[in-house]
Amino acid sequence: MASSRAHEHRPRSPRDWANLNAGPVGLVAENLLRNDVVDLIRLRAVCRSWRASSAHLRAQGVLDRRFHPRRWIMLPKEFDIRGRRRFLNVFTGKSIYQGLPYVDLLSEYVLTTTFEGLILQLGTCAGQLLNPLTGQVAGLPSAATLLFGQTLSNLEVSGVGLADDDTVVLHFRSFYVAVAKPGDERWTHVHSHDRIMSVLPFAGRVYCATSKNISSVQTQTATLNQPPRLVVAADHGLHTGFQSLDEFEYKLFMGFSQIFLMENNGELIMCHHAHSCSPQIVGDCNVSMYRVNWNAKNTVPQHGLDGKVLFLGKKILLVVPGVSPSISADSKYLCWSKPKRNYDATDYAVDVLFGGGAESKFKKDDAAYYLSCYVSHSYTDHV
Repeated sequence: MASSRAHEHRPRSPRDWANLNAGPVGLVAENLLRNDVVDLIRLRAVCRSWRASSAHLRAQGVLDRRFHPRRWIMLPKEFDIRGRRRFLNVFTGKSIYQGLPYVDLLSEYVLTTTFEGLILQLGTCAGQLLNPLTGQVAGLPSAATLLFGQTLSNLEVSGVGLADDDTVVLHFRSFYVAVAKPGDERWTHVHSHDRIMSVLPFAGRVYCATSKNISSVQTQTATLNQPPRLVVAADHGLHTGFQSLDEFEYKLFMGFSQIFLMENNGELIMCHHAHSCSPQIVGDCNVSMYRVNWNAKNTVPQHGLDGKVLFLGKKILLVVPGVSPSISADSKYLCWSKPKRNYDATDYAVDVLFGGGAESKFKKDDAAYYLSCYVSHSYTDHV
């Protein structure tokens, strides 16, 4: 009995974590990368031995999907600190600050983010795609072929995503997307006969929600030298609820209707936000969702959010409720910017679940407040 007690109180020798065998460290590094590239970066920062043990995990350029910061969003520049941009993890609610390399674009440029967490920087002389967490950069065509004779200050990018693991697709103007690969000299325009409302990368392709349907951007074709084109994937029929397609087009043009695409549990979901006069009048708003039925090439109503939370404004974002204690599962928060009459101006967020409405006053240190600010701002920063 005495020997047993002595064994229980025997002091444990300290573990030498720095000299942990390379095999276990390598496996840990691989699991961290599958979860979040930031976790891998932090592991490598611990010591030289751990960096060496994870040396086999190196990004093969900025397009390497394993290293894309998908869980991170870049907040509006109002949240910058000393020139460093603030990034928010949409799963944990934690923030980090990161400086961005601006020097390569010389003068004024447009800054926007891709759905994969990368950053697109477009100037009149050069363009680049940046991974803000690894620092890797790939050259892209400048904005010159996107301007249609206008100045860079008039360029508004409304969404950017990757297709086929090597192609950047961006939505600009009302009826165009543009396609380019790193190293290309110019953007290739793809025109749509129907107004494009939003784009989203899904299952290796980029999809467009238009006034009539959901179409995919075909960037690779069986016939060589065939230009990119839009191919209808599903009809949504939203315009059938109006007297004519022209009336629906007018509602979209005036901003009385919005169409967004998002992914939820491996399904492509279309969200329709409609209001008759002002999005701030909550009782006048309707937010409906539809799942794309690939076999029937149509959309079917989708009820509920599978326990997630929807933030909706100029952009759309679907998050887990654990990101903030102030939000509830299966809730939809309609967000918009308050007129900035003073420094302390904030953004509004209203829960529109089941057609009701209650203003949510998030604290300024709450991740839910940052999310509401993110969706209520446009995609494009002019720097």
